[in-house]
Amino acid sequence: MKIENKELTEYLTTSLLFDSTTLGSVGLNSTIWEKYLPFSCEKKDLAKGEYLLHVGEVLQGVYFVKKGKIRSNLLGEDGSIKILSITHEGCIFGEQFIFHEQPSLYEAVALEDAKVYFFEKQQIIKIMQKDFEINMFIIKSLALKSRNLACQIEDISLRNIVQSISRILYALCCHEARNKKITKNIPIRLSHQDLANLLGIHRVSVTKNLNILKRQGIIDYKYEKIIVKDVPKLKNMAYLFEPLLNGVDE
Repeated sequence: MKIENKELTEYLTTSLLFDSTTLGSVGLNSTIWEKYLPFSCEKKDLAKGEYLLHVGEVLQGVYFVKKGKIRSNLLGEDGSIKILSITHEGCIFGEQFIFHEQPSLYEAVALEDAKVYFFEKQQIIKIMQKDFEINMFIIKSLALKSRNLACQIEDISLRNIVQSISRILYALCCHEARNKKITKNIPIRLSHQDLANLLGIHRVSVTKNLNILKRQGIIDYKYEKIIVKDVPKLKNMAYLFEPLLNGVDE
């Protein structure tokens, strides 16, 4: 594997984002869906905040996200949120429902105005049978999301909070640096509550552990923006398995 592709895969597998860069890391291109969009069962225009899927619903097919972003959330009984993924345009949503009829354990909501195309299960299965590229697109998409969930389980099971925060920030940092072509003082627009939702932890714990990174000169933050000042140190913090600094707040 080329070094640049190895680096790309390294951060994508710990990211909650699924976008064109994610697809490109495994050789996928969303343009192969264009010829099928006119034959989709339904086209939906979603306003920001509108739900695409509710907990307990059985989705009878798959969506192609033509425009916008769809966020998937697990909901706690106490009202807490754990973000599972953010699906960008050019990606598919709900592909696991092609292969089972179990009720959804999570909800999905539009993060911004979005346009999606729906393909019913039997329709998409027929397309998969005759179109190898679409077949591989769905299989690889499922594989990426399976890897992503495994990384989230790893964070919860094996890493402390400062490491988990560092992994998320490093993934988002790489994403921003690649898109905006910047290498230092990389801004990430993310509130402490947003970060808490990404990790499924309390906001106070996020603030305490961000302060550890801040004291190390790795990041700075103000209002709803985190600034990554030292990317190599952040990466080292993210991927170091040994116990970290004294005073780490769990």
